Amino acid sequence: MDMPRSYRGLTDGSGKKISVLHRCGPDKVRHAPFHHIVREELFDADLYRRLSESFPADEIFLDQLSVIRSNQAIRIAAADVIGNRSFSPEWRDFFEYHTSEAFWRDIVNVFGDGIREVYPDIEAKAGRPISDWRVKSRAAGSPAEVSLDLLFVINTPVTTPSSVRPAHVDRRNKIFSGLFYMKKDGDPTPGGDLALSRFKTGKRGFGGHYAEAEDIEQTDLIAYGSNKFVGFINSPESIHGVTPRPATDWTRRYINFVVETPFEAFELPRLPVSRRIAGWVRRKKAKSPGVDVKLDVKGRRA
Repeated sequence: MDMPRSYRGLTDGSGKKISVLHRCGPDKVRHAPFHHIVREELFDADLYRRLSESFPADEIFLDQLSVIRSNQAIRIAAADVIGNRSFSPEWRDFFEYHTSEAFWRDIVNVFGDGIREVYPDIEAKAGRPISDWRVKSRAAGSPAEVSLDLLFVINTPVTTPSSVRPAHVDRRNKIFSGLFYMKKDGDPTPGGDLALSRFKTGKRGFGGHYAEAEDIEQTDLIAYGSNKFVGFINSPESIHGVTPRPATDWTRRYINFVVETPFEAFELPRLPVSRRIAGWVRRKKAKSPGVDVKLDVKGRRA
């Protein structure tokens, strides 16, 4: 797979690119409760150390806010990272590769059979096989069958125990999601793990994109940690959520991978109106809204 011409740093000793899906094939995909992959110790210790040490400081995120809320997701997208010299060369390369056509080919290599199984009509909708899809960054305006984005994310310190994102599926035009966990050294905070779930027998329905806790059962728990990647096909079956964190002064940090189509790839069964409204009110009281921050070339708020 060819690398973007300006891609420099994240390679092995032979010069072969290293991505979150390097050394992976379809045999690494777990199929229950939905198609996903978990990779422990993703990068070698030296590369991970460089990435961890150059992850943007908390202040880069928090200084952008007039009010800092408890357990809030603060995000910086690829458009503000690629080519921005306030970020390290390793991170600029990382973001460039993972929003490129080459990374989409990595996804197809590992998850292509699963995408076709989950979405048997998606190639007909797009008008071409997924292996031939045109690729663009989410911020670009050019036509494409698939758009990629990558985001630095922190979850702010917690004052009231809560989940930053309870059980849900992602947006209907998002067909693949990924999380590269980068827990800080010394962080003793429990929680913030990724819970994978499925509907209980006879239960099926969402309030918006959220599943109600009494309707689902957890099947897997992927611990929040360091140097760990989780990737999955998003669909109505892909119920996942973040377990609560207790009160803590520590931020939770990770990279979020986004792969979207220009059309909605699936529909969601809906809960009765009364349950949708009750769930919305409950989440609004418990969860702080996420924030996307825009930075200038010196890493300051744009």
